[in-house]
Amino acid sequence: MIARRNLFGAATAFVVAGTANAQPKFPSEPVRLVVPRAPGGGTDILARLLQPGLEKRLGVPIIVDNRPDAAAVMGAAIVTKAKPDGHTLLATDNSFYQNPAILDSLPYDTLNGFTAITMLAQAPVLLIVHPDVPAKTLAELLDLAKKTNLTFASGGIGSSTHLMGVMVNLKAGTTITHVPFKSSGQALIALLGGHVTMQYGGLASAPPYIKDGKVRPIAITGEKRDATLPDVPTFTESGLSGADVSSVWGLHAAAGTPIEIRRALRDAVAEVMRNPETAKQLAERGYQTIASTPQEHQAQTEALVAQWIEVGKKVNLKE
Repeated sequence: MIARRNLFGAATAFVVAGTANAQPKFPSEPVRLVVPRAPGGGTDILARLLQPGLEKRLGVPIIVDNRPDAAAVMGAAIVTKAKPDGHTLLATDNSFYQNPAILDSLPYDTLNGFTAITMLAQAPVLLIVHPDVPAKTLAELLDLAKKTNLTFASGGIGSSTHLMGVMVNLKAGTTITHVPFKSSGQALIALLGGHVTMQYGGLASAPPYIKDGKVRPIAITGEKRDATLPDVPTFTESGLSGADVSSVWGLHAAAGTPIEIRRALRDAVAEVMRNPETAKQLAERGYQTIASTPQEHQAQTEALVAQWIEVGKKVNLKE
């Protein structure tokens, strides 16, 4: 789990004017923010919560461009080929850091084809079930899984919601079948329709359906219960330790994007996240803000990629 850190330092000016190297003004045109997930999932919701504030800070339109596929590869491939001037960005989630351990080949180099801007936020993963499922606790659900065929929906191959299901199967000795979707929002729709038994998802979209009784929460990742769902126990509390995957979100640009531009973008993000109204909206949806520096997030990216490659040597992450 990425350690949560407070937003720090006053945001610097976000316009990068000409320098001794004659670097052009930034931004000089609308910024395209590629979201490699379908609308309604955690990555898309986070991008759209930040969009208005970033437009105000940067003074140009922020165009959220959804390019979904099951493994969040298509959007990343677009950004790695973009001009490295900060006007095309990639909203990353767990799949970006985990795909090198899961997919046999990628149309880009995760570590050398991109450069980091900031780790935006992290959040716990929530396990919810359809109300027709008789299990009320994790122990009852896992016992049921050993007696009948159950399915779990995720926001896509390589996502935290996928890998949490893998880890639960590993630790509990179950064989719950994975059903991937292009976003957590689509996975939630499938659960609401009764097409899958359960879903591993985030706090961004599930609470209203929990309140209305359309889904039932079972357990949540993390060291302690989440303040927005205080009655939902952690997986460890529920008797299953060692299965704890957090959702993380970052921001990347094409390799070669100047550090001055990346710092300006990071500082703009940090300033937007400090806005009281935006901070409230983020917290209500379970996002724990981070806003690391470009250098910090580059190190975080390298560490996460290495971590999941090591896990992939021990566990089958491809199902």
